[in-house]
Amino acid sequence: MENDCYALFVYQTTMNLKEKLKKTFLDLIAIDSAYPHEANVIDYVKKRFTRLGITWKEDTFGNMFVSFAGKGEPILLSTHFDIPEPTPEATYKIKGNIIKAAGKNILGADPKSGLAILIELAEKLVKSKAPHTPVEFLITRGEEPGLLGARAADYRLIKSKIGLVLDEDGPITQVVTQAPAFGRLDIEFIGKVVHPREPEKGVNALRVACEALTSLPWGYSRKGVTWNVGMFEAGTARNSVPGIASLKGELRSYDTGLVKSEMKRIERVCSDAAKKYGAKLKFEGELEFEGYNLKRAHSFLFERLEKTFTAMGLKPNYYATFGGSDANIFNKHGIVSVPIGSGYFNAHEYTEYVNLADMVEIFEFLERFSTLE
Repeated sequence: MENDCYALFVYQTTMNLKEKLKKTFLDLIAIDSAYPHEANVIDYVKKRFTRLGITWKEDTFGNMFVSFAGKGEPILLSTHFDIPEPTPEATYKIKGNIIKAAGKNILGADPKSGLAILIELAEKLVKSKAPHTPVEFLITRGEEPGLLGARAADYRLIKSKIGLVLDEDGPITQVVTQAPAFGRLDIEFIGKVVHPREPEKGVNALRVACEALTSLPWGYSRKGVTWNVGMFEAGTARNSVPGIASLKGELRSYDTGLVKSEMKRIERVCSDAAKKYGAKLKFEGELEFEGYNLKRAHSFLFERLEKTFTAMGLKPNYYATFGGSDANIFNKHGIVSVPIGSGYFNAHEYTEYVNLADMVEIFEFLERFSTLE
């Protein structure tokens, strides 16, 4: 009978937490917050923290920093405010533990499942009498378009040397130990506009761009480097020879040097095509962020992760990804960090969904992670 009562207590406690996470998550996805329009979701978080008596700091970019006093070495917990694309009306369906986009929009679960968890964890840290390590939150703006907030953050406001980033698909057992460097390319070919009745008098910028692009392998520009053009525009009218063609592309590799060398090679290919036809070239290439490859054997972060996973009877899945996150920037600043599963699935898709049971487990994991001796 005693065991039955204890089981009922645990069940009710879990359900209470699940319902709280559900409500906070639904509140958050109802707020449209694609960069640079995160103001409303930031205001929501501030109001929640104000009610709890939590103070915060902001840097000049608008990133939010929160500190919870404790004993021992501090830990950083982080996610971001912005979603990949606007969702003026986030439609969804709920079935059991699953909250899923209805097929007309993204859900915004990336990052709002993690943001909901941090909001609820903040309440627990404030109200709980259990001892814990110092915990710091960093919630960034503009993660989706290129880790803008993390790159602009004031790291003088952070004391932690280890961190977890709630920004990865799947359950808590998903841990990203390697991520690539990322290069941004903005390329513009400038030709000469003429009437199509006399094409020989013009310089067809579309033709120049196409020749340059067909000179480059698609998918992988070379072994170990992914190459993609996500946006392409050309011309100004149906009855004009295109005088301009522009594209936005990217490069990714675990080898930062390869990203830099491929950027230069692509510039040469574009320059050669432009010279061949008498066009001009505007080429902007920038290494947005470097990659990281963390070794588990000698890191205090992984020792703490392993203890927490073991205490919960979970087996972690450490793996490499070709996606970037704020962890790329944190590692560069000396904060050994990994993205962890945040309870969302099919990120950025119109089939995106969250599992509330996973969100509860992630909350419990973070609570244990911050209270281990």
